[in-house]
Amino acid sequence: MKAPFVILLAGIGALLASAVAGCQGSGRVKVQNWPPRTVANIDMIWLRLTPPAPVNWDDKPGPDGVQVQINFFQVDEPLSVTVKGSIEFALYEGYVRPENLAAAKPVHTWPFSGVQLASFCGKSAAGWGYAMRLPWGDKPPSGSIATLVARYTPPDGNVKVSDPLYPPLGVQ
Repeated sequence: MKAPFVILLAGIGALLASAVAGCQGSGRVKVQNWPPRTVANIDMIWLRLTPPAPVNWDDKPGPDGVQVQINFFQVDEPLSVTVKGSIEFALYEGYVRPENLAAAKPVHTWPFSGVQLASFCGKSAAGWGYAMRLPWGDKPPSGSIATLVARYTPPDGNVKVSDPLYPPLGVQ
């Protein structure tokens, strides 16, 4: 079952490499100027921090949260797809292994309904995806690292979870 994901990841890497290199060959897939039709089921979630560390959005000392970009992929589609379901981001203090996430308690969660997602949709080299700010307000996570995951819930309720990200917090 892992083989399609390896192929998908290789395809994403090749797509991004060709976009960066300016490849104009006949095999290039063009990202349209309008979002694709939304889909319910996805095979993979690509979550990343942009920039790769917490961000300070106000004039007070210290970071205020993280900015994320998230793309969803189907094995049979060359570019990322937009989704019908909802997304919830969860932030945990410290390093939480993927197998321990179900038992861990998040310090922050950020839910986004399917209706809300439309306002966060945008175009990138990988296709259409979503970009959000996840502020933690007056309660930043403690420690030097945190764990962030995204959970996608399609209309059928079959939840898919991203691989965790481990943003450095710079606090000892």
